[in-house]
Amino acid sequence: MINELKAELNNHKNSKERSSFLIRLCDQGYNLHADTLLKYADELMMQAEKENNTFQKAQALYFKSAAYTTKGLIDTSLALATASKKLLETSTPDPVLLANILNQQGRCYMRRNEYNHAIDMGYQVIRAGEIAGDPLIQVKGKTLIGWAYLEMGRLNMALLWHLRAIHTTTDTVLVKKYGIVFANLALNYLNLGIKDSAGYFIDKAITASREYENLFALSNSLAIQSQLFIRTGKPANAEAPLKEVIAIRKLIGDPFYIVSDMSQLGLYYAHYGMPEKGVEVCKEGINIASRYQLDSKLIFLYSSLGENYKALKDTTAYASVLEKIIALKDTVFQKNSAQALAEIEAKYELEKKQSFIMEQTLKISRQRYILYGLIILAVFAALVSWFLFKLYKKRQQLILLRLQEEEKQQSALAVIKAGETERKRIAADLHDNLGAYAASIASNIDNIRLKEKNEANDMVLKELRNNSAAIVSQLIDTIWVLKKDNLSFTAISDRIKVFIQRLHPGFPGIQIEVKENIVSDIIMPSSKAYHLYRLIQETIMLSVKTNDVQKIYVIMESTKHWKVTVSNDSNEDNIGHLIHLNIRSAETGFFTGRVKNGNGRYDLQIIPTTN
Repeated sequence: MINELKAELNNHKNSKERSSFLIRLCDQGYNLHADTLLKYADELMMQAEKENNTFQKAQALYFKSAAYTTKGLIDTSLALATASKKLLETSTPDPVLLANILNQQGRCYMRRNEYNHAIDMGYQVIRAGEIAGDPLIQVKGKTLIGWAYLEMGRLNMALLWHLRAIHTTTDTVLVKKYGIVFANLALNYLNLGIKDSAGYFIDKAITASREYENLFALSNSLAIQSQLFIRTGKPANAEAPLKEVIAIRKLIGDPFYIVSDMSQLGLYYAHYGMPEKGVEVCKEGINIASRYQLDSKLIFLYSSLGENYKALKDTTAYASVLEKIIALKDTVFQKNSAQALAEIEAKYELEKKQSFIMEQTLKISRQRYILYGLIILAVFAALVSWFLFKLYKKRQQLILLRLQEEEKQQSALAVIKAGETERKRIAADLHDNLGAYAASIASNIDNIRLKEKNEANDMVLKELRNNSAAIVSQLIDTIWVLKKDNLSFTAISDRIKVFIQRLHPGFPGIQIEVKENIVSDIIMPSSKAYHLYRLIQETIMLSVKTNDVQKIYVIMESTKHWKVTVSNDSNEDNIGHLIHLNIRSAETGFFTGRVKNGNGRYDLQIIPTTN
């Protein structure tokens, strides 16, 4: 991967494309030598300054911080990480870069043994990962917290956080890319004495680290594997991973880990019959520690070297090494005066007490929150239960109402159906019986008039015939209504025309005209239609019997609303009859009539009632 990126970088001289490849190379920082990473980070900074790209400047400072951490220059590294964070605040917000900067600050605090600050950084990394929606960042934050607890010797808390880290996501590939979490889990289980679990997770760590070419995770995993071999009585298997660890550390260039591993390897050689190799490894480690002023590591290296001279029975060299160790310890004690140590101890005790108080406060708060949560949950469950009960009760009421409504509708339909059946039966009976009798009366009256030429009886017979004809006419109209469920406004108008045709022979001197303006043909129930028809019919009959009437207009209008107007040219003396008819007809509750006076004419208008 790194070689491919280096080749691509050489093939792209364009500034923008080159910056992109520089960033991708710097992202491989754990797999690069510190000086190489610093070189690429410096070039990225130059490109960012040329383009005045604040965000890339923040990235370059972050990569430089990582390089100086590897070189063991922790104060410089922490200062660069802080500067990167400040630059990012003035640039485009990027939760991923912010999380990486916070994680880098956490690494610095770990090197300085400031574990509380490192844990605080871990929480901030988790929050940034949640904002970014990036589970890998959350895994890094939880791993950082677990590492801090591991260094503090709080193994159970460390194990808890490392298990939380691997269970952050179900994406196993994503977790494998950060294989150091498996290595930390293995070290957790090893320190807890659970060697089977330690072996399982260290194998996963090594496999994942090799698969995704994570040299930093691989070197730590191999170092832990060597410790596991020694503690399980397989020292012969520990040499190969230790040698590979040292080779990788040299490739990465992290002197802190290099000299630690070399000291461990020197002790291994001293105790397992290879003191010559132990002397050689320890001397090389001493040279590296001296170059980077790692005085605390020099003591362990000289101690390991002394063990190897002791194994070789070289008393002169062993005595010289002991003198050197004494001198180094004196130097360390001089640098750390009693007063300074007391201050550090007091600070540690204070932080320890604060940590204890914080833990107790958190414990109490957690218990209080649990109690509040249970109360809220109980209230919520009660509300939900009440709501569901009310909903169920309302649903049952709605079902009952629907059933009652359906029963009413079925009853109403049955009544309507029975009424229709009865109405049609009555119409048939009227047609078959009364109609036949009325027609027979009219026919018999005609026969009497033909046979009996008595003038005295002629007027009576004539009146009888007119009445029988009226009975037949009204019977026909009644049957017409009874046979229909509903009637249209047009049908009523047509029926009025038929009535006028029957009326005309009896009043030849009066002209009756029907005018229609039917835009919307309104449908009425048969009972309502019959009342309207009878009202118009009676109005026309009253009009033709009025003195001096020569023309009658019947106007049928139906647009948005319907209206019937019966107009004649009668004089004012007959208006009382029209009003009387209007009042009598309005008692049906269906219609309202009113008389209008305009230009010497008096009209009766019939409109739907408003009540």
